[in-house]
Amino acid sequence: MNIKRYTANAILFLLLILVGGIWAFARFQDKEGNTEIGRTTEKELNVVLSTSVGSISIARGQEQKVLSIESTSQRKKDGDVDLSYTIRNRVGYLDLALGESGDHESGHFKIKGFKEGAWQLHFSEALPVSFELELGFGSADIDLSGLQVRDFSLTTGASDVMLTFDTPNEVLLDHVNIETGLSKFDGRNLGNGNFKYFRFEGGVGTYTLDFSGALRREVDVDIHLGLGVLTLIVPSDVGARVITNDNWFSHVECDKGFQSTGKEQFETENFARAEGKMNIRIETGLGRVKLKHR
Repeated sequence: MNIKRYTANAILFLLLILVGGIWAFARFQDKEGNTEIGRTTEKELNVVLSTSVGSISIARGQEQKVLSIESTSQRKKDGDVDLSYTIRNRVGYLDLALGESGDHESGHFKIKGFKEGAWQLHFSEALPVSFELELGFGSADIDLSGLQVRDFSLTTGASDVMLTFDTPNEVLLDHVNIETGLSKFDGRNLGNGNFKYFRFEGGVGTYTLDFSGALRREVDVDIHLGLGVLTLIVPSDVGARVITNDNWFSHVECDKGFQSTGKEQFETENFARAEGKMNIRIETGLGRVKLKHR
């Protein structure tokens, strides 16, 4: 009898592991404009998020909640939120579309019913997370402070975006890739991101990249600027070497912290001895670049 009971328990345990995605679905709590996903068997998280029209904020949430979403809009326009979540090999895969309609692939769970407008999203601080974000028209306040960010990709249309890392990222961030259209972008304390490679592409707009923070390694930064104004800030304790393609249609200006070391090349006086170093390559079209070392 004991053998049968143990066998039945073992089979049940294996089944629960295999259907970990169903566990996650069972933990959804849909409350008028508020949805939560509780943690189960996942050890890391991949997030794919897209918006068409609206504003979003992203921040650190509670440890035991993979995600919590709150709709803060009072408008009653048509629009849905589609959410699917599965767990495979201890990795949680979250696919979230805000203010868009359309079905996901079969086999995914989905929730609808939010209205387009404004959303607050909070992610678990306990799970390493990779973000792939695509924003249309609107605004975004992305505060990654306190989150364990392994990879970050952001594409925006006509939008106003703020990205902050107010505390050091505890895991290594392999790649940061940001592409903006007609937009305003403000990146603050990016040196806390603990990244190896940072790429920024700006179309038309005003952009600020402030790399203040705890940068303690040598990193590579590639910047491509179309028609716009970019302000790049390197903290005083970090060394920087900058290579540009200054031409008739673009302009690069530096403060006194940068010295010219050759044609279209600039370097801070502490580059050789600084613990944190930035190798920066800038390509501009009709843009204007301001380099600051402070």
